[in-house]
Amino acid sequence: MTTARLAFDRLAPAYDALASGDAFQWQRKQTHAALARWIRSGFRVLEIGCGTGVDTEFLARLGARVVACDPSDEMLFRSRRRLSAAGAASRVGFLSCGLQEVPQFLDALDHAEGFDAVVSNFGALNCASSLAPLGDIGARHLRAGGAIAVGLLGRTCLWETVYFTVRGDRAGASRRRQPSVTVPVAGIGVPTYYHRTRDLAAALGPAFSLEATIGVGVLVPPPYLEPRWQQVPAALRRFAAGVDGVAGAWPFVNQLGDHTLTRWEKHRVSHG
Repeated sequence: MTTARLAFDRLAPAYDALASGDAFQWQRKQTHAALARWIRSGFRVLEIGCGTGVDTEFLARLGARVVACDPSDEMLFRSRRRLSAAGAASRVGFLSCGLQEVPQFLDALDHAEGFDAVVSNFGALNCASSLAPLGDIGARHLRAGGAIAVGLLGRTCLWETVYFTVRGDRAGASRRRQPSVTVPVAGIGVPTYYHRTRDLAAALGPAFSLEATIGVGVLVPPPYLEPRWQQVPAALRRFAAGVDGVAGAWPFVNQLGDHTLTRWEKHRVSHG
């Protein structure tokens, strides 16, 4: 068992509570607004890193048929339970695997029908040292004209940089600029890789074009700063969230969020 799998198995019982704060809920609302524009009813969607199934349920409610993957069995257990309680279990199938194993699983299960979209949200792929398998999935299992939507922890988080700079913690302020760091998750150090947009472009190759970039959580802080965020007056928090929803799409600003959400479209005619 990898350290990441063990860590997220341990985290699973507490994950929904940890993700219930205003900051995280706003980031999820931002992301869901984008997914609602990009995913249509009837789409067949592959979700990589489904966690406890919050996004899985959202995709199913949009009318998508979802194949949801996660390497943590404890996360999958909670995801299955969530979809069953929502009455959406018939729209979702689950695979116990992470990004590295997904291509082999899809090949073995003969998903010849292909997918209309691939979704991976909230840094699930930051646990992967290489994004090359995503390129394999896009080439072999995504239909022409389909899209890949990826939410990654960004290299430069405005809130985090300001917060640690004010505290005099230079290492904390610059940690995301490192190619990889070890992040504690449920008491276990998990290798975390801060992939850049150009890393995604290299993994996907010339058959894909970048169609949208959204900074998620530019003026709203990372969830671990929720206690500090709650000290800000409610009216100011609402104002910041409102501006965040607009500014997150602006060039340059869209690179300053806690997460960066990008959408990549597969060309209908292959580029040789």
